[in-house]
Amino acid sequence: MVASLVQVSCVSTEETGVALPDEEIERAIEEYDEAIRLNPNDAIAYKNRGTAYRNLGQFERAIEDYAEAIRLNPNDAIAYYSRGTDYCNLGQFERGIKDYTEAIHLNPDDVDAYYNRGLAYKLQDKKAEAVADFEKFIDLIDNPQWIETARKQIEELSK
Repeated sequence: MVASLVQVSCVSTEETGVALPDEEIERAIEEYDEAIRLNPNDAIAYKNRGTAYRNLGQFERAIEDYAEAIRLNPNDAIAYYSRGTDYCNLGQFERGIKDYTEAIHLNPDDVDAYYNRGLAYKLQDKKAEAVADFEKFIDLIDNPQWIETARKQIEELSK
């Protein structure tokens, strides 16, 4: 299932499951608050709370939590990827691209980071960079549907 996010339609190629009601997300945030209170160095709790804030559309708060997760664990590619997605959701494409680039540096096989960085480049009319990322995405993924989606992106950029 593709998880589509706000303005830039950033995506994930992984199954994300069923969306939770806001009340359950808010309850999860309270539990992460407690986990952080008990262990302020818990990078995973910050990252998970950031995801919960994203699911509520609170991208600024999500970015703050991802930044703290990165401060606590600077080698967490998922935290960089997640923060990059929320920067893009706020229209801050350069910052999103920077975080996607770091996620790729930490995990060179991160297909989602290549695809979403390609989208961010496309939205900035950086066609060559976008095409390169979509081509790398195609090289890394084995899902025919996603390959076709990336090829369509490249086709649009060639017009």
